Amino acid sequence: MRKFSIIVSCVTCLLISCSDGKPDISDISISMEIQRLDRDIFNLAPDSLHERYGMFFDYYTEGILDIGNYRDSSFLEYLEMFKNDSAVKIARIDVEKQFPDLKELRNKLITAFKYYRYYFPDKHIPEVCTYISGFNQSLILTDSVLGIGLDKYLGANYDFYRQLQFHRYIVRNMYPEKIVSDCIEAWTGSEWKLNTGKNNDLISKMLYEGKIFYAAKKILPDEADTVIFGFTAEQIRWCENNEQTMWITLVENKLLFSTTPFTVKKFTDLAPYTPDFTSESPGRACNWIGYNIITKYMKNSPQTTLRELMDNDDYHKILEQAKYKP
Repeated sequence: MRKFSIIVSCVTCLLISCSDGKPDISDISISMEIQRLDRDIFNLAPDSLHERYGMFFDYYTEGILDIGNYRDSSFLEYLEMFKNDSAVKIARIDVEKQFPDLKELRNKLITAFKYYRYYFPDKHIPEVCTYISGFNQSLILTDSVLGIGLDKYLGANYDFYRQLQFHRYIVRNMYPEKIVSDCIEAWTGSEWKLNTGKNNDLISKMLYEGKIFYAAKKILPDEADTVIFGFTAEQIRWCENNEQTMWITLVENKLLFSTTPFTVKKFTDLAPYTPDFTSESPGRACNWIGYNIITKYMKNSPQTTLRELMDNDDYHKILEQAKYKP
């Protein structure tokens, strides 16, 4: 049985260096306004909402609220039920308290997407709007719009999350400062999707998620590792102290090339901890290993651009060229 180190001391947040390789984005211009559907939904008629928000309004009402299309005969009735729902009323009040204006969020998103445009000049910059989901969905992504569910970012200690019995390991990352990182990782992931037909084994998923982390750290060069990875400082330290042991566990148990969906999910999906390691490990610890492999690969391939990395989905070759030895 492998022995894992247990970290019990308090560790300060680890910050990403912002002095090495940080590109100049001063000449890059991004125009961005955040539309507040979280307010407009209570004040505008459905026709006006659809005129303002277009197909995104349809995604929102049909996919998130599940109240149908605004043209349906029963839509107004269901919309009023949503507005008068007790949880939605709480969300509306507390969202307004937490986010009376979005100037800071807008500025952070503009800076992030300037870096995004620096690395990917031909890629689309989304429109951004905010909404209330009824504590249902953090983000909505369409081809052109990035939607942010503000009621899913009211703080790790927000009392109503406890009343709703959200798991602590999920609530821990439901705070305002996590929004930009979540947006960048989600938008980047939507632009470079994992081809599960071609890359359906564990190592491919690990390296794919590692690429998303790697890109996020480039696009958000001043952000803390705790925010990028969604781990506590103690969990990051645990990963650093147990990196070799985790890798040996995966190799010796012949898990890296497993295509069993259950195996891939249990090592890479959100969870209170990563099975087969210890309860001190973070969920998705294997994705952190994937990031380290990607980092090693990029160090061994100094001429490779971030765009070339994101376009490369030959994960077995990346692993081979990384020469990863924790």
